[in-house]
Amino acid sequence: MSVRHLDWSPLDLDSDPVHADLDVVSGAQTRYQHIADTIDDAITKLQRIVDTNSDSLAGQYVEGLKSEAGTVKDSLTKAAVRYHDVAEEIKKYQPDLEQGLTETAAARDDAEEARNDQTKAKAMPDPQKKDDGTVTPEEQQKGTDKTKATDAADGKLTAAKNRLNNALNALNVAGKRFGDAVNCKKYDDGLTDSWKDKLDAVMAKISQIFAIIGMILGVLAILIPGVNALIIAGVVAGAITLVANIVLYADGKGSVVDVILGAVGLGLAGLGAIASLAAKGLANAAKTLGNLAGRPRPVTTNPPQLHWGPGAPIELQPMGPAAGGVRTGPSVVSGVNTVPGDFVIPVNPATGWTNMSDWFNNPATNWLLGKFGAITPEIGFWESAGMQFKGAGAMWGKLFTDPLNFVKDWAGVIGGLSGFRDLSAIMAAVGGKISPLWYVWGGLNGAFGMGGLIYTGGRLMGWIPAVNPPGVTA
Repeated sequence: MSVRHLDWSPLDLDSDPVHADLDVVSGAQTRYQHIADTIDDAITKLQRIVDTNSDSLAGQYVEGLKSEAGTVKDSLTKAAVRYHDVAEEIKKYQPDLEQGLTETAAARDDAEEARNDQTKAKAMPDPQKKDDGTVTPEEQQKGTDKTKATDAADGKLTAAKNRLNNALNALNVAGKRFGDAVNCKKYDDGLTDSWKDKLDAVMAKISQIFAIIGMILGVLAILIPGVNALIIAGVVAGAITLVANIVLYADGKGSVVDVILGAVGLGLAGLGAIASLAAKGLANAAKTLGNLAGRPRPVTTNPPQLHWGPGAPIELQPMGPAAGGVRTGPSVVSGVNTVPGDFVIPVNPATGWTNMSDWFNNPATNWLLGKFGAITPEIGFWESAGMQFKGAGAMWGKLFTDPLNFVKDWAGVIGGLSGFRDLSAIMAAVGGKISPLWYVWGGLNGAFGMGGLIYTGGRLMGWIPAVNPPGVTA
């Protein structure tokens, strides 16, 4: 029997009150019974292994095999009970469902017949008065017949609605009995999702969603390097993904590599923040020495942002006309070209350094950083983000006009080379120098970021399988 497509308006209903297909229910009963029978067959075969004498088997694996077979048999025995119960209860429920479908269809037919009777009764003639206002017995009989027909039709409709309600009540009772009989709370067979299973399902979805968000942010951070707003969003997405992956791994449903790479990624972000703070300190000290040496800080216009490492900007301000600057093309001390019309510092880059906001210099953390003696940025988070976007736009503007410099600038920012040159120029302005390890650090960060994108994409697409220690399965 297929799902019914009938007009239920005679019962004042918009649709079928019973949404069920006997063929589907019958197919479910057959499927559960087949599963139960298959489990019984497996239990029988496992029991044979458990009962087998050691003499018929050879090798040290015998006792382990029998033990494992016994464990699996016990688990399957518990599971078989539920499948047998479901198959049996569906078999009990089928006649009730069939009866419910039959009765509700009959109630609909009764209601349709009652509605037709109402229409006929309404069309019957009313009694007519004579000219003197009297009603003859014949006319009175017409009124009596119409009233009787109307009452009969109304009573039939009421009976049809009662028949429908009784059928639905009986079906609800049968459904409740079926539900109570196979309620998951009755069974302790490991087939019912626990709160941990539900939590893991939520964590798996969170991990997937924020891994995708992290990939998108990672690609944007490569295309628009050094923008603090993109970097902090990526750090937050990475932290949420790491928490979800830790929960999944602890419950045996996650990959240890996901956890390790996520932790390393956040660790590198933290180390990058520390290194950037150290670089800011060096640059600030160099600026102070430059000012003490009598080299006034130049007047600046339209300052470009220069970057140190992935997402750790160090800025030199170009010199304005009042300070005698020379209009040039690319900055001679940075890895990022200046915007056309800017001026570069001809004598002392150190005095032109400006402390812009990195991703960790946001309103939520600046107070805490200040407690630890960090230098408060001179330019706020969002203003810095706007300047960083502007600098990235200027870089991309050279893609077709000056492709070699574009590649140099882009690779320099991603690989940390431009940041090393910038900090080196600042320190050299006051007679100092820095270790080339600053450049190595930026390059490693860039390589890890690229590798992380490839790995995350491979995991999401299923090309890279989960990796776990023995005994843990994803």
